Amino acid sequence: MNNSNEFIGEYKSTPSASSEQVTIALNAKGITFKKQNDNNYATIAISEIVGIHTYNQYNVVINFGAYPYHSLVCKDERFLMAIKENFSDYSIIANLFKNSKSTFVMLMLVLASVFIGLLLLAYFFLLPWMVNKAVENFPKEYEVKFGKVMFDQVKAAEKIDIEKSKTLNAFFDSLHFRTNYEVQILCVNKNEVNAYAMPGGYIVVYDGILNKMKSQEELAGLLAHEYSHIHLKHTLKSTFNSLGFTVFIQIIVGGIDDSVIGLIENKTDQLRQLHYSRALEQQADENGFNLLKQKNIDPKGMINLFERLKSESDHIIPAILSTHPLPNERITYIQKMILENKFVVKKHPSLDNIFNQLNNSSVNSY
Repeated sequence: MNNSNEFIGEYKSTPSASSEQVTIALNAKGITFKKQNDNNYATIAISEIVGIHTYNQYNVVINFGAYPYHSLVCKDERFLMAIKENFSDYSIIANLFKNSKSTFVMLMLVLASVFIGLLLLAYFFLLPWMVNKAVENFPKEYEVKFGKVMFDQVKAAEKIDIEKSKTLNAFFDSLHFRTNYEVQILCVNKNEVNAYAMPGGYIVVYDGILNKMKSQEELAGLLAHEYSHIHLKHTLKSTFNSLGFTVFIQIIVGGIDDSVIGLIENKTDQLRQLHYSRALEQQADENGFNLLKQKNIDPKGMINLFERLKSESDHIIPAILSTHPLPNERITYIQKMILENKFVVKKHPSLDNIFNQLNNSSVNSY
């Protein structure tokens, strides 16, 4: 690049639009960019930015404009430093570089000191109770809004395989699980062994784990497990826990507004990797097992994939094992459920056909 003040990035007019390569620069008015065939720069005033976050340490995603938001992505580490040097006086930029301590201090100043002092003294006793109560009474539309913010950030930051995403959604629909959510699944085109669920009915599956699967029963088992985290509201509970006490208090006191949504956007990478306790994992396995049993799908597929991943983890630990702990006793109790429950397994040609489509499309994925 000839000009050290310019950076190469990508622009999307909506989360689902194709990326366009752009040249990005900074000036006194804000962040500017131009497409390859344009001569003039468009300017994004700092006040137009509705969310900004980093992933993979230096990569920057900026959302701006009206919903469903435009986005700029820049993977040049110099760009992050340039933003800090030029715009650190703006709160939305400052929030990007704040550590948890500075955020905590800021929120303490907003609330009455006596109220905060009492809550801090009772922190470890009140927070679990508050989270459970909030999950029980949290409006579904807000839960979906939470998940949508995170889901849109995945679309903006990751390379999405549109055709495989359609096929995965068709596979889930063909399972005919009873659900109160409009489930949406994204396939990320990356050789990473991972899958995770987000609040409100959103699931992300990586190519890397699809390529490890040998049967439709394994995919059905994975989706049944991930959907169970959503259905049982584990994703919502873990999201609240991951957001931290101060953000949670802000939600309780002020509700969900643009500032809360901005905080969620800045924590999207953290929220993508939700961790569950062994108790919650077992609940998701049990619910997933029952879903498969009701649909006459062989629940052995639920452990076949996990056993294969576990055997391969001696050399490379799959990402899914970092967020889905898989001790030997977990496999044992799934096997016990299989032995203790009577179930009828039927053939599912439609699921086989859709799974074969995924297999065939994975041959030249990279």
